[in-house]
Amino acid sequence: MSEATSDVRTIAPADADVLTPEFVRAVVEATAASNVAEIKRLIWPLHPADVASLLNVMPAAARRSMVTQLGSDFDPEILSELDEDLRTELVRALGTKNVAEAVKELDVEDAAYVIEDLEDAEKREVLAQVPIEDRAEVVDALLFEEGSAGRLMHREFVAFSPLLTVAETLTRLAAPETPEDYQEIYLVDADRKPLGFVPLSRLLRSPRSARLADIATDDMKIIPATTDQTSFAYLFEHYHLTSAPVTDDAGRLVGLLSAGSVVEILKEMHQSEVLALGGVQEDESLSAPIRKITWLRFSWLFVNLMTAIMASIVIGFFEASLEKVVALAILMPIVASMGGNAGTQTLTIVVRALATKELNQANMWRVINREMLIGGMNGVAFAALAAGITWIWFGDLALAGVIAAAMTINLVAAAAAGILVPVALKRWDIDPAVSSPVFVTTVTDVVGFVSFLGLATWLLLR
Repeated sequence: MSEATSDVRTIAPADADVLTPEFVRAVVEATAASNVAEIKRLIWPLHPADVASLLNVMPAAARRSMVTQLGSDFDPEILSELDEDLRTELVRALGTKNVAEAVKELDVEDAAYVIEDLEDAEKREVLAQVPIEDRAEVVDALLFEEGSAGRLMHREFVAFSPLLTVAETLTRLAAPETPEDYQEIYLVDADRKPLGFVPLSRLLRSPRSARLADIATDDMKIIPATTDQTSFAYLFEHYHLTSAPVTDDAGRLVGLLSAGSVVEILKEMHQSEVLALGGVQEDESLSAPIRKITWLRFSWLFVNLMTAIMASIVIGFFEASLEKVVALAILMPIVASMGGNAGTQTLTIVVRALATKELNQANMWRVINREMLIGGMNGVAFAALAAGITWIWFGDLALAGVIAAAMTINLVAAAAAGILVPVALKRWDIDPAVSSPVFVTTVTDVVGFVSFLGLATWLLLR
């Protein structure tokens, strides 16, 4: 926005909902009236993240119109707060000239994030309008895989020779080209390979004659630029890092990752896991095109249909038994449902443990035995409950015994599937969060039906 940058935005408390229906309506009405001054008055006090939320709840035509009317006054920081589909939509509404201006103002990693999903022709058109030095940095960022350390790293950092004294360092830090925001000074050798770092707080407390090498720490985790986000997020979480140097293929310091960026990555990874366990892909959002979401859900539902047909085929093998004993049809869903829920419980824990590396080859069998024991204990407990209910309901002791045995078998199978399926998929480099649920549910359905109907056929109808 073009107003004075010295203005201070006040961030409201987390529980204060600034996007009330009245406020959204006022923005939409100002947009419809092409009252740009009123639009600015309404949205300027908001944080860019709140403006992004506002755009997400506005009607599609209204938000595109608002962005077009604001043009060069549109705050570039808002673009980095939007989800992929909405960002792409509004970038196109802004036009390449305004997007190029935004790219010049944003940090390199945010600029790459803004234009990464544009068509190649659109990227070239935007980058052609960006000064060559800024363009080179953005192109360099785009060369790295999405989500890699090289794509997400900050390219502005402070790095000095370890031979400098504190006094000399302070003099250099006062230079105009020094980055505005930094928490540590990295030490590098003649080849710019990182040797250690000095926290800014320690630098300020040290004698002016001390050399950086004498007050530095070499206890740091160096992250190659090609490292994927799952791996470096684990390092930050496991070692409680606040920042980490990023190196190129030759081991030279080329950037740094900060805890703030990694917190956002961890949040997105957690959201992806939750969505995946529900059969929803991370590409889905409320602003995504209906046709795109329809196809994403259709493909997943089609897989579920195939597995449901498999379970139905199993039931079909026992058609004669179901015709003779109607109670089997009534009780059959109980066994399958209990197995499905038990499998999902184990699956959720295991997928999370795999993501955080708590589950690995060293403790695999111990965890398998633990989950099988839990499944067996719950199986026995619910077998007793199900048998009691069945005996009271139908007055058939043999039928009660059948459901008790089937319940125990299926809960043990659910525990086994809940751990073995995601582990196997992980070994085959398939995301266990995305693919595991449908397979685990299939296992518990099939085992539940086979054990219950098979035992019933063998014991009650022979």
